[in-house]
Amino acid sequence: MVIMVTYLNYLRHKIVNVTIGCDANIWTIFELGVILISHHFLKIMNMRFISFLIVLVSISIRSFSQQAKTGDTKDSAAIKSLPVKWEEYWNNHNMDSIGTLLKVDVDFVNLAGIWLKGKSATVNLLRIGHQSIFKNSVWTTDSVEIKYIKPDLAILHIGWGLSGDTDPDGASRKPHHGIFTWVVIKEKEQWQLLAIDNVSIGRFSPLTK
Repeated sequence: MVIMVTYLNYLRHKIVNVTIGCDANIWTIFELGVILISHHFLKIMNMRFISFLIVLVSISIRSFSQQAKTGDTKDSAAIKSLPVKWEEYWNNHNMDSIGTLLKVDVDFVNLAGIWLKGKSATVNLLRIGHQSIFKNSVWTTDSVEIKYIKPDLAILHIGWGLSGDTDPDGASRKPHHGIFTWVVIKEKEQWQLLAIDNVSIGRFSPLTK
């Protein structure tokens, strides 16, 4: 608009120099015409700017949505390390280390359908298991799939295999497989397990309280 006003003044002086004595109404009509043209020009520019903003916001939303679905490389690597650590700690029968993977308020539904509430209850029952039916067990992670809900929240489906464990009466169990479902959350740059659900593929006697 400033450019248009400046140019208008320039034209006015030029015309005045050439048309001294002309009716003032002619200049008024000319001024009015230029103002209308400049107003129309600004409307077009404003519409283009608004359209540009809409496209920019749309791209930003799509970018955020894509990030929410896939996460970034650093977060994906951190999440994938959780099942690796679980396997290592399980096979070392180190339940205190497994506890470092869990949120304080974690919920864990085990194979027996027991709903353990909190890190302390979860670690304590796992420790009992590794002093008895799981003391010679070997855990293997078969597969890991990640589904991001938000950039700081994801669901994992983990296929697992277990061998070397026993029934409560000491009878050996055949190697078996199951699926973990984990909800993991990122807080203070650290990913931890917020909820765990475990199912077995096939039937066997699970650990109970």
